[in-house]
Amino acid sequence: MAKKEHEGREAGDYYKLNTKAVEDLATASPENSPKVSAAELKKYKKSSTVKIPNTVKVLFVKFWFAGAVCYFVIWGLGLYIGSDLDLLFVASVVMGFVTDLLSNNLLRFMEETPGSNEKWIMVGKIRYISLILNLIYAGILMTCVVMLCGLLKIVGIEPLLFGIFYMGFDVLFLGMKNLLKNIVSEAKRKVDEGGV
Repeated sequence: MAKKEHEGREAGDYYKLNTKAVEDLATASPENSPKVSAAELKKYKKSSTVKIPNTVKVLFVKFWFAGAVCYFVIWGLGLYIGSDLDLLFVASVVMGFVTDLLSNNLLRFMEETPGSNEKWIMVGKIRYISLILNLIYAGILMTCVVMLCGLLKIVGIEPLLFGIFYMGFDVLFLGMKNLLKNIVSEAKRKVDEGGV
């Protein structure tokens, strides 16, 4: 039976390429792609019975990475680096690299829509400059955590408490940044409308 279906066709017919379809696929972009409804997209999205809010996920990522750096650097290298100042400097450098290369990229990967997690990232992606700024920012956060531990008379910091403190200061500074950004954009909008 299969032989009868294929009788009359030439061998070249099987290998004809639909050039229009290939061209459409090669030049596809968000601008020239057809619009797909949210209901259609939802059919292909993984759904689970437990819905974890995005804020909880972001805070957990920030907490976990800070706690991991405390565990591996402050606890791990604490016996080998004699000076506390040197140890905190090394931890700040490692935390800056972890923030730039791991934490921020994971937050961008977790975004439901492009750019939705940028409010949780202090330094945007700017080639190599973002790494330098994240190193400085990690040093500032580390200094704040050390000063808070000094005020609370905490002698030895452990990863869970360190992660909470580090995440807390990070969220505090992010809130200040976002508030300032909103104030500036609101003032700019009022100036553009012509009324101050």
